[in-house]
Amino acid sequence: MGDKVVKGSCYCGAVTVECVGEPAATLVCHCRDCAKWGSINLATLYPSDKVTMKGDLVEYTNKPADGKPQGSWRKTCAKCHANVVNDHTPTMNLIDVVSGILETEFKPAFHVNYTKPTYRIKDGLPKYKNFPEALGGDGETLPE
Repeated sequence: MGDKVVKGSCYCGAVTVECVGEPAATLVCHCRDCAKWGSINLATLYPSDKVTMKGDLVEYTNKPADGKPQGSWRKTCAKCHANVVNDHTPTMNLIDVVSGILETEFKPAFHVNYTKPTYRIKDGLPKYKNFPEALGGDGETLPE
């Protein structure tokens, strides 16, 4: 029996995604970039080499005044403009597949970037100021 395979597609079906194995993390991100991209982000992060995408994608990067991308390479379907992935390959070697497009239940383990959330969620899960140490953060948690 092989590795678990999870498939998904954008709103119109022109872009498909296939993820092999288990995600590295499932989380809810509350950063301002995610808020601007679609409120809060239900993130399912897979190792970059475990994600295959097919179809025409348009890429957006968050470039501040200095012009240097800050770690987010967001990709949407060129046809229906649905959010598909946030590619963190250059910084974390992970791809955040938009959880809503995957054909599996989303079960978050924690929240990140919870300092100034757009929407407060009381679910008993850890709320990190930035990220847990395993994902490069300081591991500091905040009260619910």
